[in-house]
Amino acid sequence: MKNQIIFSLLCIIFFTQRAFSQEIRFGGFADTFHSAQIFRPEFDSDGNDGTDSDRKFLDSRTRAQFDLHAYNENVSLLCSVGASYDFACKSRSEFFIKEAYIDFGNDWASLRIGKQIIIWGKADGVQIVDIICPQDNRTLAGSTIKDKRIAVDAALFNIHSEMFSLDLLAVPVFTPAKMPVESDNPLNPIMFPSKSGDKFMLWSEEDIDFSFKNMQGGARLSAWLPFADFAASFYTGLDHNACYTARIYDSIIQMNGEYKRLWMAGFETAIPAGSFVLRAESAFISGRNFSGKEWKNNICEPVEANQLCALAGLDWNGGGFTVTAQYIEDIILNYDDEEIARKQRLPKATLSIEKSFLHDLLSINFSGAINLNDLDCALCPSIEYAFSDSLKIKGGADIYTKGTDSESTYGKLKDASCAYIRLTYSF
Repeated sequence: MKNQIIFSLLCIIFFTQRAFSQEIRFGGFADTFHSAQIFRPEFDSDGNDGTDSDRKFLDSRTRAQFDLHAYNENVSLLCSVGASYDFACKSRSEFFIKEAYIDFGNDWASLRIGKQIIIWGKADGVQIVDIICPQDNRTLAGSTIKDKRIAVDAALFNIHSEMFSLDLLAVPVFTPAKMPVESDNPLNPIMFPSKSGDKFMLWSEEDIDFSFKNMQGGARLSAWLPFADFAASFYTGLDHNACYTARIYDSIIQMNGEYKRLWMAGFETAIPAGSFVLRAESAFISGRNFSGKEWKNNICEPVEANQLCALAGLDWNGGGFTVTAQYIEDIILNYDDEEIARKQRLPKATLSIEKSFLHDLLSINFSGAINLNDLDCALCPSIEYAFSDSLKIKGGADIYTKGTDSESTYGKLKDASCAYIRLTYSF
């Protein structure tokens, strides 16, 4: 309901301003995207041995998105709406509002109100400081963080000069991440299994009411100096991903999800060095909850702990190549091996290499990530060809390997390994 209210309000503002608007621009895109499993699934939808199961389509989506930009002196407006239909998963078919906000601004300050995507941090493809917007995890195939970000209902006040910028953020309405909880989603049995041993698993998440205690907000100070860019940030809000308490009742395990409040203090920098850019980013997070491993009276509760995430990255451009390499550390500081199911350290490395050909009409990309504990990997090769500025076709694969542990982060996603194709028309 809140999305409809925001959209209606912005439409009223737009049509009120239309007679005075100096510029109105329309744009958008339409695409069709299809992916299918590469490997036979290890388990079927009931959690049983899937050796004899057929490979499935994970996505069969057709989507259209329309963007409207309107400008009038110091006021601008964006409405981005669309619709999608997914033959492979009807529950992903929807009408949606990607963004819808109004901007008031002058030479030194601006105020943006509405449904908006807010990006903090300088990491590529991973989230360190960038924790304001939740993600749509209902599909994994061919997705990037840019595709998966969900806009939040927020007010963003910015004060800026040539060298400094201060953001003050208020997010009064909580928006959780979207997960494949529907039974028709091909990822549901992978991420929300229906059985554990001989017991059935039932999943549920709490509803978050609009209230003062659930409000979220933060601040970010950025500086652009001749030798480097810097930013420091603070944020407090509810974790977009639920943490689960497990309770055993006879032959059932009830998984009850809660959204816990966390606090984040972050720092980031980017330093140019010729054709290279050195990047670093870190976040101290207090109040993060992790899956527990200790059972008391048939109950296993999540455990709260402090977390430190840090990244060092290197970018290089030259000869038609774009290369990005990153090393990431994810550490639980007050760790107790007997209470927390996760490993204390999750070191990871990522690599992305892209090469353009034929006057940038053809591009070949390989990106991958490896968890250094278990050597499980995500390997994502792709190739894209532009018939014109408006029409592009892309094909690729997302391959997940288990490494030394089938229960590792990417090992659990082995059944989500797929090949895909996407055709996009922009206007």
